[in-house]
Amino acid sequence: MKVLIVSMSTLFIEALQIAIRDRRSTWQVDTYQIQAPIFNQTLLKKIKERCLDIVVIETTNQHFTMIIDSLKKLKSPEIDIMLLVDSRMGEVYHHLKDEERWSSVTKNTSLEEFLILLESFKSNVPDVPDVSLKEMDKVILKELAIGHSFEFIQRSQELSAEEIDQSLYRINTYFKVPNYIESIVKAFEQKIITN
Repeated sequence: MKVLIVSMSTLFIEALQIAIRDRRSTWQVDTYQIQAPIFNQTLLKKIKERCLDIVVIETTNQHFTMIIDSLKKLKSPEIDIMLLVDSRMGEVYHHLKDEERWSSVTKNTSLEEFLILLESFKSNVPDVPDVSLKEMDKVILKELAIGHSFEFIQRSQELSAEEIDQSLYRINTYFKVPNYIESIVKAFEQKIITN
């Protein structure tokens, strides 16, 4: 697989490149550092020359709308793009839902889960391997369904923010939906949680 990692952070792209090469030694992983959250013809040329499978773009909450707008204006070839974002997945999904070959994932995703997503990437909603819900996922779903905040759940269940993010990833992947609100609806429909 040929992957291009794009970021404004040299440290981030070099660390991710090393981590991916360590886990998937047969992949060709290149990097491209941008100076601003705007894409230009140089990046488009690099994408065309390398015959890439996926472009991974690391961004922050404050820059992701500029990056998306810039990519749309670039008239890029048909290429799969995965945005690595801090949070606000609902807002990111809203911007990407009409882009068939684009997807997003939070930076809190574990490296193994991220690599599986890259391997199975096909479209806006990747067809990821089957995921099963853990008991803690069901507890978090129930807590969210009755209106508790993430902070409350974190304190009451003695979980870290990363554990909650990983649980939300499993929940949304299990129900094949983009956000936890739709997961709650499906959980009620499938009687995984009840009133």
